[in-house]
Amino acid sequence: MMFTYKRIMVVAAHPDDELLGLGATMHKLIEEQGVQTRVIILGEGITSRSDTRDMGLWKEALEKHHRNVEMARQLIGYHSVQAYNFSDNRFDSHALLDIVKVVEHEKEQFCPDFIFTHHGGDLNIDHQMTFQAVMTATRPMEDEQVKAIFTFETPSASEWQASCDPRHFMPNFYMEISEADLKAKCDAMAAYEFESRAFPHPRSAEALRILAQCRGYTVGKQLAEAFQLVRIIEC
Repeated sequence: MMFTYKRIMVVAAHPDDELLGLGATMHKLIEEQGVQTRVIILGEGITSRSDTRDMGLWKEALEKHHRNVEMARQLIGYHSVQAYNFSDNRFDSHALLDIVKVVEHEKEQFCPDFIFTHHGGDLNIDHQMTFQAVMTATRPMEDEQVKAIFTFETPSASEWQASCDPRHFMPNFYMEISEADLKAKCDAMAAYEFESRAFPHPRSAEALRILAQCRGYTVGKQLAEAFQLVRIIEC
């Protein structure tokens, strides 16, 4: 199996993104295939709810957000998570190079075989720039160690892109998941007090189950998560 005992780095824009598109898949790969995982969360994920970025105003909420990250990590089984502090929904106020440097540093430290990150056509600007940073940090030079890059869909961002936009998420790689994997994902999502929502919001447990069923029956399975394989290099 292609993932067995491999090193997987997840590069996400916000706390909860490491769950929404691939939490069940990562739970499965950690439990069944012995992968080693490292999650990079680039943004603080909350201050855009104010008109201006006031870190002091959100101090207590950010502290709780960080506790939620750890709870979610334990429920999925991620081996390590590193959170950074780029401005929520304002990644375009930062130089792309600054984000690239973070991804490059983490990549050099962890030496992943595979990277999972956001779909580049998401509505959310932070997701778009995260994708661009990953692609820039993994340019296929002769000494590049990353063998494959996958993008995941993020409910409430991927499907909300304009219908006329040419960059829609078009999955070409599916991972069958179990009820236990899906439960771990939904339980971890519930740990995010500021992010989980009631149905019919896409980040509700019911909606996540419906999406898993939809992705499953697309490929003749009960439950699945879907990805887009951007690049793979077989050596």
